[in-house]
Amino acid sequence: MPRIGRFPPFGKRFFRRARKIIGCCHFAHFWRVVVTLAAMHGRRNLNRIEHACRNHHTRQSIGFFLTRAHWDAPELLRQTALDTLKHLGWQPNHRVYVIIDDTQKRKRGKRMDAVSKIFLHAEKVYAQGHTIVGCALLYRNVVIPYAVHLWANEAFCAKTRKPSYPDDPIPFRKLTELAADAISQVTVPRAIVLFDSYYLCPPVIRVCKEKAYRFVGVAKKNRNFFPNGRLHDKRRLSTYGVNVLRRDGRWCTANGKSHRLAARIGQLSKAGRVKLVFSRRARERAWIAMATNETRWSASTILSHYLHRWPIEILFKESKQNLGLGDYQVLRYRGIERYLHLVMIAHLLLTHLAATEPGAQADCNENDPLRLPSVPRRQQLLRSKLWDDTINAMEKGSRNRRVGRKLKEIIQM
Repeated sequence: MPRIGRFPPFGKRFFRRARKIIGCCHFAHFWRVVVTLAAMHGRRNLNRIEHACRNHHTRQSIGFFLTRAHWDAPELLRQTALDTLKHLGWQPNHRVYVIIDDTQKRKRGKRMDAVSKIFLHAEKVYAQGHTIVGCALLYRNVVIPYAVHLWANEAFCAKTRKPSYPDDPIPFRKLTELAADAISQVTVPRAIVLFDSYYLCPPVIRVCKEKAYRFVGVAKKNRNFFPNGRLHDKRRLSTYGVNVLRRDGRWCTANGKSHRLAARIGQLSKAGRVKLVFSRRARERAWIAMATNETRWSASTILSHYLHRWPIEILFKESKQNLGLGDYQVLRYRGIERYLHLVMIAHLLLTHLAATEPGAQADCNENDPLRLPSVPRRQQLLRSKLWDDTINAMEKGSRNRRVGRKLKEIIQM
């Protein structure tokens, strides 16, 4: 990976809004950290970031930028996401999905803020770590990170209210409340919200109703359902869904796979009036119950909408493996959350570069899905642009002009 010295010319359009929001004082730290996170190999830490930036900024100054400097990381991520959405050709009448989910990261640091005992779903064990709530937009099959929050338990939030805590106090918020806050900050009209069974709860449903958003989520099988609004006829989904699928299920194809579907309208506990769609794949015994507040949709339409929830899982996986989402080593809560925002902005930078390549959007209409390369290939594209910029700078300079010309001749051979 080339060392990052001067501002890359290919980033002028992407960082144009960020320069206005963050200000000139912190802009140099901001773009260098974002480009480094997007282009670096292996694990990320402050020492490697300092080395990649040609020692323009020390480790202490980068740490101060993350923990002490005054800049609005959530607003910066939101505006960058909206700019990326518009750059992809979004219009107010186009369909956009808002996807909510969370991920866990094991952390062994004893002095790190907000570390608590959590259940790691991927490893099926309890461990010390962090829970990260993410919100992403999906447009033309492109995932656009929009918001990210670091969850803190009630004991740590009470600790931040003491005078000995060096930063501002952190109010305690449940995971469902953080998800509701992320949805409330979305400014895209007529979006469709997708989430799993944990977020089918009153706070999320309430904010979807306030913003006139339609949602599709999974209902847990221990919830009660009242078919056709008959409040005296209470059914448990665990047994009701099996019977409905067996009696009235119909086969349909979605994403190349066969599903047996059956639908019912009624009152769901803690969710109000919804339409339930019971779905089971061919040659499988497991089934799910999808709930939506749009009762006019057909069962196959509801299933096709919910299948668009999976890209946020890919976003978390790629961010951890290729962008260092869990490699933060700062101790303070503000520094950790700002690092998470910078990783998501680095993901947006890679998306911007891939979408601006010649021919990326040439063979499709405005509503057709975009087939952008994977994150590793986008990183290779970014590194090649950084190398080209470095060689061009050497060729135009006075000290290493002959070396730059020779390197350019070798590359062009």
